[in-house]
Amino acid sequence: MDCKDVQNRIEAYLDGELTLSDRRDFEEHLTKCKNCNVALENLRMLNRSVQKLGYVHSPSALRKNIKAGLRDITGEEGPGFNWPQLLGFGGATAAMASIAMWLVMSFMIANPMQATMTDELIAAHVRSLMVDHATDIKSSDSHTVKPWFNGKLDFSPVVKDFASQGFPLLGGRLEYLQQQPVAALVYQRRSHMINVFINRSAENDQTATLHELKRQGYTILNWRKQGLEFRVISDLNAKELKQFSTLLNV
Repeated sequence: MDCKDVQNRIEAYLDGELTLSDRRDFEEHLTKCKNCNVALENLRMLNRSVQKLGYVHSPSALRKNIKAGLRDITGEEGPGFNWPQLLGFGGATAAMASIAMWLVMSFMIANPMQATMTDELIAAHVRSLMVDHATDIKSSDSHTVKPWFNGKLDFSPVVKDFASQGFPLLGGRLEYLQQQPVAALVYQRRSHMINVFINRSAENDQTATLHELKRQGYTILNWRKQGLEFRVISDLNAKELKQFSTLLNV
């Protein structure tokens, strides 16, 4: 198996749905590929985080929209369409699991007070590691990345490349936190990815004091400067992450 095969089978592996032969090939690949090991562990952590949320009652409007969408897919008008017959038992289980995940994530998006900024930061960081979409604009040139955000944000993010200091810029993307668009800059330190989220600060206190938080194996650094809020997250050790933040804060 190559990395693409492993990425396509990673959920089936966690659910114990791979054949013995595929599982052996999957695990053999993991012994040689650190990136796929990281992706697997990130998905495990995401599953644990979702499980900790517990049961939530989705808004009635959301339930109606989902049912309407399912009727459009199946062509059934009534509420009692038979998923096991339509998809088979395994397919029905997977479909309902996906719907359940979507319900939880939709509820979090629609109710930001139920999901803390820290939870959203971790989720955004994990998503960027799991899928091949860490950047919308892929470039190490800050003069290419910075203008890309023009018209997408109501502020101009700080974009610098620190390749000479061992923290190369990979690019940037548009992210949403607490229902607000933010700039996400992506850097790398050896095999560790660093996400930098920048948004306009809502606080009057413009102090540059650095705050540190550790959660689920990640270090999160936060500070405000010149009307902007900076949040840095990575599984890189805290000492080096602070070195990086110092460079960004100069």
